[in-house]
Amino acid sequence: MWLTNLFGSAHSDRFFRLLRDHTRVLCEAADLLKTYVAGGDSSLPDAIDLLEHRSDEMVLRMTEALKDTFVTPIDRQDLYGLTEAIDDMVVYLNNAAREVRLMRVTPTPQMIEMARILAQAARDVDGGIDALARDPSRASEAGRAVMHAESLVENIYRDVICTLFDSDDLHSALKLREIYRHLSNCADRADSTGRLIGKIVVKTT
Repeated sequence: MWLTNLFGSAHSDRFFRLLRDHTRVLCEAADLLKTYVAGGDSSLPDAIDLLEHRSDEMVLRMTEALKDTFVTPIDRQDLYGLTEAIDDMVVYLNNAAREVRLMRVTPTPQMIEMARILAQAARDVDGGIDALARDPSRASEAGRAVMHAESLVENIYRDVICTLFDSDDLHSALKLREIYRHLSNCADRADSTGRLIGKIVVKTT
């Protein structure tokens, strides 16, 4: 097996398929969170939690693929970095959904908007990774869109945190802050993904 993987290219597409499978999980989780905070069914956090488990499995599949293959279509560390950042995004989406339900928080307009932006960022991550193997220009454009999404989320986060504790209801403010932090952290990992897509394009063109 080692010699086959060393000199053959039959497994190159395997890595892009793994990444695309992973981004589909991410997109589904982000869309479910967007729906949930906009007034969706209370069972949606359970569905997002299942997607996080699937995301964990995707990380393991990528790890095993990297172990089994000597020659990879792009840098091994970049492949793992992409799947790790995607998994982190799913984790933070799941944390936000679970805590909205567990802490019985009523989603705010800012929360709804952050979730909407993250859902679009997930689609841009998917599009960027889909384009990596065949359209570097489109991949780079998608990576920049993901990075811009992070800026939009961070602007909302800073604005809402500045006024969050003006309320007399400290208990509620602390709950909201935790959820905003999960969404902000998700945006940070989206930014890492967008930057990595751009880095890969530079390295491979």
